[in-house]
Amino acid sequence: MTAQPVDFSTSPYIDFSAIATPVYGNNARKTNNGMATLRSGDVNFDGQVKYAGGSNDRDPILVRIGGTVPTASASGYFAEDVNMDGMVKYAGNKNDRDPILLTIGGSIPTNVRAQQLP
Repeated sequence: MTAQPVDFSTSPYIDFSAIATPVYGNNARKTNNGMATLRSGDVNFDGQVKYAGGSNDRDPILVRIGGTVPTASASGYFAEDVNMDGMVKYAGNKNDRDPILLTIGGSIPTNVRAQQLP
């Protein structure tokens, strides 16, 4: 969402990947290789990213892969596929838990990042 209303008669599109594009909210995007990107991790679509505690976004990943063997995986583009590589993984290289932890700040697992909508 842009920070202010946009007149589409002067510009047919908005480049949200441009870091200079003002968006609504506080720290709503992150920067990857010089481009602005959305933050990932709201697996359960409740408007916040949580790594620990009730209604966290980490547990649904474990449920998707079967719930008992943390090294199992599930192939497909599911909501639990946080890194969008076509594979849901709870543990190991390129797992879908680590991006959630990074989204909330990376060092305090009880942090929560709320979505940036009015």
